[in-house]
Amino acid sequence: MMQSQNRLKITALVLLMGTAGIILSACQSGYQSSATQTAPAANTGTNQPAANAVTIQSMAFNPQNLQVKVGQTVTWTNQDQVTHTITSDTGEFDSGNVAPSGTYSFTFAKAGTYHYHCNIHTTMKAQVTVTQ
Repeated sequence: MMQSQNRLKITALVLLMGTAGIILSACQSGYQSSATQTAPAANTGTNQPAANAVTIQSMAFNPQNLQVKVGQTVTWTNQDQVTHTITSDTGEFDSGNVAPSGTYSFTFAKAGTYHYHCNIHTTMKAQVTVTQ
């Protein structure tokens, strides 16, 4: 009888640990924003991002100051091994969590300078300058 109870306790513990592992894995993978998320950009063999593109790599936005025209779309690609966000300092846009290899796109409708940061890694900062 005692051996049967011990087996039952061990089985319950194994199931609990497995469930906790699944939950932890889901939390670490990050939530993909419903904003425009596309497949990772093709590697062009250079470290320079394509026009109207920002690469997130080595815990930094590259370039840190991108200049585009009104109506153009900027696409950020997360090439780090951790989740990041692309969050406007004034609330104009917010990607939510962008997992490694994920992307986020935003179309700028009016001229101005848009400062943004990563909500997870607050030292990561950059800006998009939009001109007519």
